[in-house]
Amino acid sequence: MNELTPETWDLPAGRMPTGLGYDFLRPVEEAGINELRHYYLAADDGEGQALGRANIYGVRFDLATTDRKLTPAWRATLKRWFPDFMAFRFLECGMLTHLGAPLALRHEDDLERVLHAVARKMDELAQLDGAEFLMLRDVDTAHYQRYLDTLRPVGFRPALGFSRTYADIRWSSLREALAELPRRKRTQMAATLRFRERFGIEVQALDEYAQHAPVLARLWRNVMSGAKEYQREVLNPEFFVGCSRHLQGRSKLWLFRYKGTPVAFVLTLWDEQSEDYVWLEWGVDRDFEHYQKANLYRAAMLIILEDAIHRGKRRLEMGTTNYFTKLRLPGARVVPIIYFLRHRTNPVHTTTLARLMAHNIQRPDLPEEMSAEFSHWEERIRKDQDALPAHDAFRKIDRQHKYTGLKLGGVYGFYPQFSGPQQSTIRSTELGEIVLLGTNSYLALATHPEVVAASVEAAYRYGTGCSGSPLLNGTLDLHTRLEEELAEFLGKTAALLCSTGYQTNVAAISALCEPGDLIIMDSLDHRSLFDAARLSGADFMMYRHNDMEHLAQVLRRTEGRRRMIVVDSVFSMEGTIGELATIGELADRYGCRVYVDESHALGVLGPDGQGAAAALGVLPRMDLVMGTFSKSFASIGGFVAGDRAAIDYIRHNGAGHVFSASLPPAAVAATHAALRISRRDPDRRERVLAAAEYMALGLARLGYRAGFHGTPIVPVVLGSPTLAHAGYLKLMQAGVYVNPVAPPAVPEEQSGFRTTYLADHRRADLDRALRVFAELAKDLRQGETRA
Repeated sequence: MNELTPETWDLPAGRMPTGLGYDFLRPVEEAGINELRHYYLAADDGEGQALGRANIYGVRFDLATTDRKLTPAWRATLKRWFPDFMAFRFLECGMLTHLGAPLALRHEDDLERVLHAVARKMDELAQLDGAEFLMLRDVDTAHYQRYLDTLRPVGFRPALGFSRTYADIRWSSLREALAELPRRKRTQMAATLRFRERFGIEVQALDEYAQHAPVLARLWRNVMSGAKEYQREVLNPEFFVGCSRHLQGRSKLWLFRYKGTPVAFVLTLWDEQSEDYVWLEWGVDRDFEHYQKANLYRAAMLIILEDAIHRGKRRLEMGTTNYFTKLRLPGARVVPIIYFLRHRTNPVHTTTLARLMAHNIQRPDLPEEMSAEFSHWEERIRKDQDALPAHDAFRKIDRQHKYTGLKLGGVYGFYPQFSGPQQSTIRSTELGEIVLLGTNSYLALATHPEVVAASVEAAYRYGTGCSGSPLLNGTLDLHTRLEEELAEFLGKTAALLCSTGYQTNVAAISALCEPGDLIIMDSLDHRSLFDAARLSGADFMMYRHNDMEHLAQVLRRTEGRRRMIVVDSVFSMEGTIGELATIGELADRYGCRVYVDESHALGVLGPDGQGAAAALGVLPRMDLVMGTFSKSFASIGGFVAGDRAAIDYIRHNGAGHVFSASLPPAAVAATHAALRISRRDPDRRERVLAAAEYMALGLARLGYRAGFHGTPIVPVVLGSPTLAHAGYLKLMQAGVYVNPVAPPAVPEEQSGFRTTYLADHRRADLDRALRVFAELAKDLRQGETRA
């Protein structure tokens, strides 16, 4: 600003928005708030005539503060792990300290011309500034389409910003304004102005207030420290000194005192050539003894409304916070404002941030009329963010932002690459040898010499694949022998194989059930079971997890229908065991079939590793038993066992079995060998459960919500999906691999880690993992302390 003058910067004829005037921008720059880098763009025509002005500044902005689902404690922990998480440098056009048009225009017709020039110049400045994002702030809905038409072709996308509150002034006095309120509200509002009589509070109106700057900055910080809403500017005493010096005659401070001590203030701003009156800042001492009862915030609203009326202003601008209180003012409205943003180099980041802002910025609770307006703009902007038209089937790809948001935040850790077998440790391509607490190879047979030798021998004898459906040319003697042994293993008369466990559930359930049937499911069943139920066309109902009274209610209400209970024996995310004994009794009582998925129990639970149903003594009561080979049996594929008639029906009608190529010989031979070893070596079952229990106890001692349920699965609950993803990456970088779990796999509040264990886990590796978890726990506790 020292290189400019009011004459060279301000536009003539009152065309300068209040916040873009020379005398207001100068104290912002001089105060050095938020370590802003300032750029001032003057757009003139070829003859030197002013067309428009733009205030540009570079600022580092922590977007994590906009995520309303992150508690302060979680946010502090995330920042400790990843200091740059969701923190970016922005080059912004607009005003940091209050709302207003991002551009000053001499004529409205020049908007597109000036906007093109500003966008081009911002692109140049962003490279010099090191900014990652460009943003034009606070566009009102009246100008939205013109901004969109100009900025979208150069890569900008709209996002609904924080809502703006204003009150149109149509009264000649405050008394007249209050007369529009219902009697009770009018009485309450008027009572707040009697703060002197009721509480002994004095108020002083000041045109010069520089001497109070340190107090003003302290009172302002008090408000910001307790504010729930997002707030970016960090005001200091120099800002208030600058406002007092440069804005004399265009700003006023009301200072509230109690027993001589300042306890609150409100600062306003206006321009004689403008019809707007701006509520600029507010501060209060929350420890002041009459803070709650005096309600000085409401009193300040009425004081500045009266001053605005006195000055002949037509609109009171009130900013972006405390919407509910401000709406008590007569004539007050909350309206949407819109940002236009762009990542400097990555269009995916542009779209991701636009959608994240729409997701994270919470709409205030509003009266019906205003709420309808917000709904209209939310939907319109959502459509305008789309890169693809509504009729394009791929639009859903463009609209998602979950995994691209993790990438934007620097905490995306999916698809890690490994270069060795899954044992007590595993070799990470990037991180070296790390402790493996995230595998389903419970019996640690994937590297067993007998299993490997059987797989190699089968590949040599039969080749690498079958190249056909089991129904036709895809069945080998290997497949038949494994089916027979699995049936005998589980005391059933027949079994059939499928190429994956997921495919097994889909093939069996979609074959057995049809429209008109009813599938009854535990609410925490595996995703493959729900997909199978949907594919079948049958109706399905859920009962609360392991709630047998709820299941009984469902069965009583649905008597007379064709029904099948579909349930996991061990729930894959929680590690809990299904109430199979009670389920069997209820099924007998109400004439219902039972399909049990034993994927995480076979090889680990029950006599000979026959699963949870066998462990509970109810295996014969389970009509169909499903299992996978990719867990305890060290291979790939799945099977279902039961009565021969049912299995034959699935064999001929299960599309996932009939229309898919058979399992490769090497996988079948490996499964067969693993099954034999698991039956002759019960010590493996004991070791894997001992490792899980050891870790569950150790994690609980460290303060984690970790439970042992008698299975190899030990969940660690954190409560936040973002924290789970970041913690997973932090653990991996520290030498421990776990699986992150978040919606839709679990409810949001159950997000965290899924840890699983092997029979061959070395105690030294488990202790190493606990030491890493202990450091993580310290970070979590420090986050709570900082918050």
